[in-house]
Formats: sequence, structure tokens, C-alpha cells
Amino acid sequence: MDKHKLILACLAATALSGCGEAAYRDVSGEHGDLIGTQCVLLETLRAHGVTKGFGPEKKTDFVSIWNPGFRGSEVTFVMPLEAGTRMRVLAARECSNCPFEPMLEYRVELVPEPAEFEGRPAFVRAASFLPHQVRCGQAP
Repeated sequence: MDKHKLILACLAATALSGCGEAAYRDVSGEHGDLIGTQCVLLETLRAHGVTKGFGPEKKTDFVSIWNPGFRGSEVTFVMPLEAGTRMRVLAARECSNCPFEPMLEYRVELVPEPAEFEGRPAFVRAASFLPHQVRCGQAP
């Protein structure tokens, strides 16, 4: 295989590696200062219900919270979480098979939980969990 074909094959493999389902590893120990804390949103974030399945009956499997958000066939709902929304940080995870970034997320519990969440796990991307977007205090 010549050098150009090898480079193209490597680029194609890298691009396709992001096409599967993301795998995550728990990194809560590295973010212990945040785990268990109560937080309040300082600006509106978008919550997206996401299904892993396809078909006519879309069931929400988890909720992804971040701005600006996304849309597509996997989205079951989109709703704004207004400034003042309260949440508790339960855990931290990062993508272990994402080709370009580890995509750190915090698992959160909203209080009160919106009916649309239906008890499903909710994750806020760390990129939408910055000091101008959220204020976190001490654990209760």
C-alpha cells in the first residue's frame, strides 16, 4: 500500500470511529469537589430527550443538556431549562471512544424533575457548565 492510500485509510478509520455509540468511563473521583453539590443555572440551557432506538415509538433513554443543542431523529423532546433551575451533581463521566475529545459530562438530578425527563438519567456537558452558566455551592 503506498503512502497516500495509507494516509487515506487512516483518515477514514478515524472519521468512522466516531460513528458508533459513545462509550463512557466514570471519572467522578477526579471531580469529587463537584459531586453531591447543589447548583443553580444562571442562564438558559437546552434539554434534549434522546432515544437510542429507531422506529415509530420513540422512548426517551436519557437527557442531554447543553447549548446550543442539536436536533435529529434521535431527539424525543427539546425544552429550555431557565435560569434559576436547580440541580444536584451525581457523577462525572467522559467518553472513552470519542476521536477528538473526551467530552466530559456531569450526571445531574433536577429539583423538581420535569415530567418530560420521565426519571431518565440527565447529563450536562462540561462545556455548558461554566461559571457564567451555573453556580454550585456546598453539598446539602
